[in-house]
This record gives sequence, C-alpha cells and structure tokens, in this order.
Amino acid sequence: MLKKLCALVANVVAAAGLALSPLAHAADYPEQPVRVIIGNPPGGPTDVFARALAARLTDELKQQFFVDNKAGASEILAAQVVANAKPDGYTLLFCTETPLAINQFTFSKLSYNPEKDFAPITMIASAPLVLVAPASSPVKSLDEFVALARSRAATKPLTYGSAGVGGVLHLPMAMLAKNNGLELTHVPYKGATPMLQDLLSGQIDAGWVGVSGAVPYVREGKLKALVVGGTSRLSILPNTPVFSETSIAPERSDFMFSLVAPAGTPPQILDKIGQAVKKIVNDRKFKETQLDPYGYVAVGSTPEDFRKFLIKDRQVQEQRIKVSGVRPE
Repeated sequence: MLKKLCALVANVVAAAGLALSPLAHAADYPEQPVRVIIGNPPGGPTDVFARALAARLTDELKQQFFVDNKAGASEILAAQVVANAKPDGYTLLFCTETPLAINQFTFSKLSYNPEKDFAPITMIASAPLVLVAPASSPVKSLDEFVALARSRAATKPLTYGSAGVGGVLHLPMAMLAKNNGLELTHVPYKGATPMLQDLLSGQIDAGWVGVSGAVPYVREGKLKALVVGGTSRLSILPNTPVFSETSIAPERSDFMFSLVAPAGTPPQILDKIGQAVKKIVNDRKFKETQLDPYGYVAVGSTPEDFRKFLIKDRQVQEQRIKVSGVRPE
C-alpha cells in the first residue's frame, strides 16, 4: 500500500513538473541564441533595420539575436522556415505585411498558412510611403496631380510605377485611384530601383516610394514630394503634407516591420519579446539613429493588439487586391 501511495505521489509530482516546465522555460527565456529570419537580402533597408533591432535585443535580453537571410519569393521562403520551426521562441520571423496579409490573396497556393502558422509578437514600426513625381512634372501637390489625372483620363492617362504587381507600392495607388475616380496606367517594375530611375528621368508620372529612398532626390530638386502616406508630417520631410491636409480622399500608404513566432509559442515568451521591442523603439537614441532618418514611426504593439491589426489588415489587403485586378499566381 505504501509503495502504491509513493508511486502515486511521484507520478503527481512528475506531472506537475511537466505542466510547469513551459512556464519555467518562458521565465528563463532566452537561454540560447535566437535566430531572426528575414525574407530580404543582406544590405537592404529591411536587413539593416532588422540587424539594428537584433543588436539591441541582444543587449536587452542578454542573449544573442542574430539575423538569417532567406531572401526571395515575396518573403515566402523565410515564412515557411518559421512556420515549420519549433514553437520555443528561438526562431522568429522579421517581416513586412507581405507574408502575413498579402501573399494569401496573390498566390493560389502557399507553403504556409498566414492565419494559423504564426503567433503575433509585435508590429515594430510603420514606414509611411511618399508619393513623388518627376521634377519635370507640372504638378506641385496631390490636388494638382488628381486634377491633371482627371483632365487626361480620356486622352492620355497618367502613369504610375511600382516595384511589382500586388506589392506595397502598387496596392495603395490602385486604391487611391479607385476612391478618387481616377484613370491611371500602372507600370510594374522588377524592384524599386528601376522604377526610381524612370521617375527621375520622367518616363512615368508618379509612384509611391520609401521615404528614405526619396528624400535625397527631393532635397536635390530631382523629385517632387506630393504627399506622405502617414497620419502626421515626418521630420525628415517637414514640408510634405499628409492626406488630411489635402482635399483628396485618403488612402493608407505605408508598410510595416513586425515580428512573429511559430504558432504555439508560449504567450509569456511573446510578451517578453514584445515588451523588449517596445522599450527599444521608444528609446531616444534608437529613434534618432534607426527610425527618424528613414521616416519610420515607432509602434511596439502588444501581441494581442498586433493580432487584431492583422485581422483588419487582411480585409484591407484583400479589398485592395480585388480593386487592383491582381490575379493569384
């Protein structure tokens, strides 16, 4: 009888230990280096920002966070790696909204499920875009651009470029045209660089561009900044208005940087990372060196707030893709 009682107690203790072990590991997290996967090549703006954040997370959480580039295929390769990773907090995905809210509507088949395979951690920052026109353009504002577009709709519609069909530079313009009754011709490029070159030479009439990529040319007078896609003016483009300062129906025109983990990652780990990110992006020095010079806006949302944002954003992106006429590949 005594032996059976001891065995029962031992089993209960063991079961309790197993039940508590995830919590214990979460409390001690991170106990080993953390791999941060990104779907962009080394040296680009996303890679640079990811590495700056990883370095600060290393300092904040006293364990190495290192960036691993899995570039290509609209961030699908990177997303697939993380979707299949162990949900222990040691493999994270640093990404834009492309793999989380756009790919499911632009690809007929995906190797991962954006709604089920990831646990949201945080939206790190938003990156407003700026609508620019060539220096040779007769327009000086968004209102003038819209007026010119309407006057030429029946004869020679204005053109706008993007870094590719269904991307973050294409969809805001397609929706802007729809909401304001504009007839525009979309000219897709294989990347932002060739599009920017044609903007500079006046081969196309306008295009949304990342703020940091546009600023040097705006300052040199080679491009005209018509409107910023955020909610308030940026210190890096202080003379460029936002939609609320124009008479044109607004359209959210930005992209985001975010962190997600494999589905099933303990909530305590998600919270710990999210709190560290929020502290970092609100740090004055980090803002001055990694956010303000590129026009990024600190967010640092909680996992729950980010989850709610993604639900709404998927609805927004689905509608944009329908309006743009993009068909799933």
